[in-house]
Amino acid sequence: MNSDNGGQVVSATSVSDQLRVSRSATARTIYLVLGFIFLGIGIAGFYLPVLPGTINLLVAAYFFSMSSERMFRWMMTNKAFGQQLQDYRAGLGIPRNIKLVAVASIVVSVTLTVTLAMSNPWPRAGMVLFGLVGVWFVLTRPTREVELQRLAAGGSLD
Repeated sequence: MNSDNGGQVVSATSVSDQLRVSRSATARTIYLVLGFIFLGIGIAGFYLPVLPGTINLLVAAYFFSMSSERMFRWMMTNKAFGQQLQDYRAGLGIPRNIKLVAVASIVVSVTLTVTLAMSNPWPRAGMVLFGLVGVWFVLTRPTREVELQRLAAGGSLD
């Protein structure tokens, strides 16, 4: 089964190769519940600037890879975010425009929160630190366009 996703074809065997479904029914159930929790947070993260979307979807995909082939396959071939997950898992990183939106969202939401909703300096400092860690995380991930250029020039993913 092949699914066209963002101009690239994902084969069922490449998706199946990433599965590590647990043999324990209890573990599968726990992983499945965690997968749905992180899927919900990840989808919310695309609409709420304080929640990171992609990283939570990656965590959800990880849990689904250990609990449900059907949900894992659905995530990896999803038209809205499947290509992002595949690229990230392949080491291609995050597209430049998504990095820009993520950093801008973090900066705006943290700035508004600490200036309008917080008066105590300790929680303010914690929120700023939280925002800085988020910006650092986004900026230190590989940039998809740079990695594709490196591959086109005969390089490899680091």
